[in-house]
Order: sequence, then C-alpha cells, then structure tokens
Amino acid sequence: MRPGVMTLISLILIHWFLIVPSEVGASEAFPLGILGGRGQVEPNSSLISVLSIDPGSPAALAGLKVGDQLRGIGGIPFTQHSGKIDVGGLGPQKSLGEALDECAARELEKDRKITLDLLRDETELALELILPPRPGLKEAAGRALLIESCCRQLVSTQRPDGRWDSPVGLTGDRVLSAWAVVALLSADHDQYRDSIERGIRWLRGPQDHCWIADDPLKKGPDNLGNWAITSTVVALTEHWIATQDHLDPPVIERCCKSLAARMTDDGLFGHDVVPGYSNKGFNVINTLSHLAWSMGAQAGVTLDEDSWSKSLDQIRRSIDPNGGIRYWTMKGTGTGDASLRTSSMALALSISAREPQLTQQFGDYLAAHPSRMREAHAVGSLGMMLAPSALWRINRAGYSNFLEEWRWYLSLMHRPDRSVHYIGGKGNNGGDSYLGKHRIGCIIAILILTPPDEKLRLHIDKPFKKPELKVDGVSEATSSTN
Repeated sequence: MRPGVMTLISLILIHWFLIVPSEVGASEAFPLGILGGRGQVEPNSSLISVLSIDPGSPAALAGLKVGDQLRGIGGIPFTQHSGKIDVGGLGPQKSLGEALDECAARELEKDRKITLDLLRDETELALELILPPRPGLKEAAGRALLIESCCRQLVSTQRPDGRWDSPVGLTGDRVLSAWAVVALLSADHDQYRDSIERGIRWLRGPQDHCWIADDPLKKGPDNLGNWAITSTVVALTEHWIATQDHLDPPVIERCCKSLAARMTDDGLFGHDVVPGYSNKGFNVINTLSHLAWSMGAQAGVTLDEDSWSKSLDQIRRSIDPNGGIRYWTMKGTGTGDASLRTSSMALALSISAREPQLTQQFGDYLAAHPSRMREAHAVGSLGMMLAPSALWRINRAGYSNFLEEWRWYLSLMHRPDRSVHYIGGKGNNGGDSYLGKHRIGCIIAILILTPPDEKLRLHIDKPFKKPELKVDGVSEATSSTN
C-alpha cells in the first residue's frame, strides 16, 4: 500500500478530523482480559455483550458463551456505559477490568473465585470460575509482567529489515517504528538491544537521509508526513542519549531542519509540506515539532529560535481557558481531545526548560482530566503514550491518578496467553488502525508504566553515562551531563 493508498488514507483522515467529533457516542469493543475473549458495550447500557471466547481460556472452561450478556459481578450490577469522554471508561468495562486485576492477584486459589452475573437468552445466571494467578497492576510484579509481555510481542512482530510495518505505507511505518523503539528503550535497552538497533538503523533510512529530500519542501517517498519526522527525532534522540551513537545527531539535525523549513512564515504546519484546511494549519504538528526540536537540542542540534517563537505564538493562540490546547487557534474548537497536543507541548517546554508557568499550566490540565487521555481525534493512542511522561515530569500526583484511572484498561488488554490486544477510545480513533492496533496497544501500555523507571529523556533530565569504549583493550568510561 503505497502512494495511491496514502491519498485515500489522507481523505479518510480529513473525514475523521473534520466531520466526526470525538464526543460522538459509540459502542466500544474490547478484550476481556484474563477471562479470554472480546466484549462490547453500547452507550447507556450496563451490559457487556460477549462477542467471542478464546478456546481453552478461563471463560471457555467456565462455560461462558458468545451472546451472553455480563451484567455484574458477585451480585453487584454494572453501571451504565457512557459515550461522553469526560467519564473515561466508567461503566461495565472499568468494573470488570478492576475486578479481574484484583481477583487474579490473590494468593490462594479459593480467593481467586469470581462470580459473573449474566443474561443468557433473557435468563439470569451466575457463573462461577477460578481465575489463574496473575500479579496485579498495583504491584511492581504485575506492571513488570505486562511490560515484558508487550516488549516480547513488539520484538516478535518486527520485520527483518528492522521496521514495524503499518497498513498505510512509509509514514505509518516510521511513526509506528519510532514509538516501538522508544517503548523498548524505556523498558530495557540491554535486553532488547538487537531489536532497538535494527529499528534505529531502519529509521535513519537510506544513506542516513531518513527519506527526506535535500529540499524538504519536496514531498518525499509516499508523501512523507511530519508525523513521521517528529517521532523519528524522539526515537533517535533517546537512542543517542542511551548509546552516544555518532550516527544519530546528523539525522536528527536533518529532521529538525526539515520541520522548520516546512513551517510557514506565520508558524503554520500541515500533515506534510502544505498547511491544509484552508490554510488554518494543524497545530498538533506544531506541538510535536516543539517536542522534536527540544529533543534534538539534547543531542546537540542548534535550536532554530525563530521557528520556535513563531510556532509557539500559534500555540499560545490555541490555549483554552481551561489550560488545554485546542484543535486550532479558533476559539470554540474545544479541548475534549487535547491530550496529545497538550502533553507533547508540556514535554517540549519541560525538556527545554522554557516557559515554566506555561509548562505547569499544561501539566495541571492533564492532571485535572485523566479520563480524556485516549481521545485525540484520529490517533487516539498518542495522548495515552505521552501524557504519562508529561505528568511524571510535572505532576507526580497526577501521574498516580492517571495510572489508577486506566488500570482497568491495562488489565483488559492483557489476555490469558499473555498476548496484548488494543483497546481504543469511544470513537474516531481511525489512526490507530492505520498504524496497527495491537502493536500500538503494546506501546501504550509500556509508555504508561515506565516513567517511574526514568530511562528516557521524556521522563526526566539527568546526567547519563556514555557507553564504555575500549581502546587497545583498555576500557575508557566517560560521562556527560548533557
């Protein structure tokens, strides 16, 4: 799927961005966690309809059937599911996910018995089953297990050439691959070194040109988009900080300069080289460009102050009274899906140590609205991926609340065979399909859980050690405070 498909996808993206509001109510399908299977809820319903059952799973062994409707646990009925974004996962799926997480973590088998209240052909039934043991997400062991499951799934789905392939061509491959590398770096650089290095080599591209033409205003292969350039900078910079690989900075610089060249004199961005949307611009690319520029500066790339200033002016004009960043500079465009724009800008300012008051304002918005994080128009995942790092940097209590808010989400995505399946937003998350849902699900989970490990510059500013060099068989260790 290459240029022709990208044209089609661009049209679909515009449809999603401009026609389908993120607040629209919709059914929500999701995995059933350690039970094994998939379910679905409808707005204003307190029932989970069972869509499928995994063979050999706890649900299958207990006799749960496709078509059953789960209505509660242990005599306590579920609350209604809502299509409103401000309530997050509140409803049946939240209750189920939290109950499964807590029950499976109990030490004794008799304490892992759970009773599912359900309707089958309009008959009320109570189905008892004993869950297999699994450490809960409130405990370090449970979080480590999910991280390991996600990393193994990412490594197993990497292509031989080092990329993670998306359904939509090179820009999608670059976005997915960059964030997969970041996720693996945040988990364990040494354990996943081979996968990371292969991913980085692919991201650098042919001749280390990153698929960017010498004239960045010329559309590159597959209409290479700014999403790909910004995510590549983050991945290469995190890799450089971890390894001091001398091949990274020139590619990072090429990417950063290309973003500046693609911005208009008024500070506007588009998907690629054209602002689009009747020249209104696309300020999520502004915020992601700020993140890329701030990260590039960590690798020694000179920050273009003029570009930074012009783009920041656009962002200032887009800040809502509630502290979030709107879709456009136009008032009334709302911040219901501001998680990606606000978290990427909060990270950019925090990493670059600029605008402390504005940084805090963005962090406070994220802390005040943890339930909104998975709503980010066509790419619902990126808000979930970046908000945890921003909160860890700016508002630690907000990070803890975020983790508890989405514990059900992490619990349900982790299946009995320890594979990880994607859970999206309530609607308008087409971009996750474009990138590959289950791999994005793995990246989301890893980047939610790893900020306290502080292995990334996204997480914290701290001195790092350069890798040990051997000269004539003698080790030389140097350090830097960059």
